[in-house]
Amino acid sequence: MDNEALFFTIFNLAGKNPALDTLMIFGARFLIYLTFLLMFVLAFKGGAKERKVIILVLLSLPLVFLIIAVIHLFFIEPRPFISYQFTPLIPFPFINDPSFPSRHASIISAIAFSYYYFKSKWAPLFFIFAIWVGVSRIYVGVHYPLDILGGVMVGIVSLIITKQIVKFLKIRFGLG
Repeated sequence: MDNEALFFTIFNLAGKNPALDTLMIFGARFLIYLTFLLMFVLAFKGGAKERKVIILVLLSLPLVFLIIAVIHLFFIEPRPFISYQFTPLIPFPFINDPSFPSRHASIISAIAFSYYYFKSKWAPLFFIFAIWVGVSRIYVGVHYPLDILGGVMVGIVSLIITKQIVKFLKIRFGLG
C-alpha cells in the first residue's frame, strides 16, 4: 500500500464515529501539550531518570527544528488537505507549511525515545502517546503516513546527535 492509499485508509475513518473523532482531534491538537505537562510533572515529582529525560528533550528540541528546517530547504510536500482539496478535521491556518516531516511526530518521538533511553517506567505511556499523535495527525487530514515516519526519524536522529554533543562536552570540559 502506498503513502496516499494508507492515508486515505486512515482518513476515511473520520466522520463515522463521533467518539473516535473526538479522541483523534484531541490527539492531533492537544495531546502534545498534555505530554509536555506530564513530562514536567514527572521531572519534578519523579526520580533522576525523569529529570535526565527532560534535560535531554530540551537539548534535542532545537535540533529537531533545525533538522526540519534543513529538510524544508530541499523537500516541500504539500499537506494532504491542500493536495486533495478537502477541509481537515482541525483548523490549520498554515496552508503553505510543508507536510514532511511532521513536527508533532518529531517532538513526541524525541520525548518517547528519551524515556526509553533512560529506561524509565514511563516509556510505554509516552510511546502510546506518540502512536496516538501520529495516527491522529493522519486521521484529521494534516499529514501523510510518511510524514509521521519522517518525524519519528527526525526525533531519533536529534536524540542521537544530542547525546553525542553531550558526550563530547563532558569529555571536553571534564564534566561528570
